Amino acid sequence: MIPLRYGLGNVDWQQRIDWETLRKKRVERAHQFMAKVGLGAALIYNHDRKRYLTGVWNHPYERAIPGTFVLFVRDNGFPYVSVETHLDADRVKEDCPWLEGRLLNEHELLQPRLTRYRTDSLLRKQVTTCARQVKDLLKKHGVAEMPVSVDYASPGLIHALEAEGLRIVDGSPWIDECGMVKFDEEIICMKMAASITEAGYGAVYKDVRIGMKENDVQGIMIKAIYEAGGEYEEGWVVNAGDRTNPRSFNWSDRPLRPREFLSLEACHINWCGYKVCYDRSFLVGAKPTDLQKEIYQTAVEMQSRFQELLKPGITTHELAEKKPRPGKNLRTIEQLKQWRAQWSNHMGGMGIAWDSAPYFYEKEDDPEIVMEKNMTVAYHALFWAEGEAGGVAIENTYRVTETGCEAITKWPYEEIITLGL
Repeated sequence: MIPLRYGLGNVDWQQRIDWETLRKKRVERAHQFMAKVGLGAALIYNHDRKRYLTGVWNHPYERAIPGTFVLFVRDNGFPYVSVETHLDADRVKEDCPWLEGRLLNEHELLQPRLTRYRTDSLLRKQVTTCARQVKDLLKKHGVAEMPVSVDYASPGLIHALEAEGLRIVDGSPWIDECGMVKFDEEIICMKMAASITEAGYGAVYKDVRIGMKENDVQGIMIKAIYEAGGEYEEGWVVNAGDRTNPRSFNWSDRPLRPREFLSLEACHINWCGYKVCYDRSFLVGAKPTDLQKEIYQTAVEMQSRFQELLKPGITTHELAEKKPRPGKNLRTIEQLKQWRAQWSNHMGGMGIAWDSAPYFYEKEDDPEIVMEKNMTVAYHALFWAEGEAGGVAIENTYRVTETGCEAITKWPYEEIITLGL
């Protein structure tokens, strides 16, 4: 058990997260994984990975539209981070003193924008300049002859880097593997993100009423989340009634009506660079029918069975093979036919980035990974039936412990909770 013994703030009477130590531990681990795969450097665009390596909380819109990369050089401390002289250079320098000597302006490391319109001649000029500057930095550190990984970039920049004689390789696998096993401090950050999400569910329980719309629920929940200290959310799933069967991975202005399920997910609420996956389903304004009880209970049992399976030593292929299957190891196929029901479930790594390692869908498609203590995964159980009964989604984020697992997400789901009465 890694307890959550404090809040979001800082106090003089209690030792809380030592951010300087955590930043250094993350970078040291990344250097170890870089050496493991034989890399000399890495260009990293992914917003979550950049924050993991640098601690910079800047330009959050780059979560959706990749803008700049950091240059991570093997065995040379923190990455190089690009700043713009007349925009954010002074702010980042003041906010992030640990990056002293690592901040480069637009003249020292030009950043060609991946999604911006440019003429062919201007694009060639920008990517050629950038590639030459990267090559010069790698030569300075003696790693220009070693492979350089890139997680994603435009073909133009890749070609320019190769034209400079750099050997470019896929940059996603090693950094994903690097973050699989969490430090204890990272688990605490994930529990904080979960507690913030629970503030949102608390507001939903308190304030949602019949006749509101799906996007009213969205507004109630996100207000509470931001007031509780959440940094941002990465997406929404808000489904009521017919839109729970099958699930719609979006939200709308559909009204909430009595006797219908409401399925909710504020996707990946973030706190200090860490997040959880966290779905819950409620019933609106009525007692459940017998069929609704069965539908809901099946999803609950899927979570229970997964909890029994998840422990150190089990592999992702074993989890894929043994994962809950309604009609096989939970409910009889006759019941599924009678209900005209369908189901879905999957597991993915969680904490630093969504859908990261370790994960499973089917064992033929995914690498086999042995589960270890402090790996964190989100397990998503969905079950729905045709007609008015609707469908439910329950998702928990789990930490692998010494002997089994613990749920990081604590909002109760074992019994149906009714809203709006």
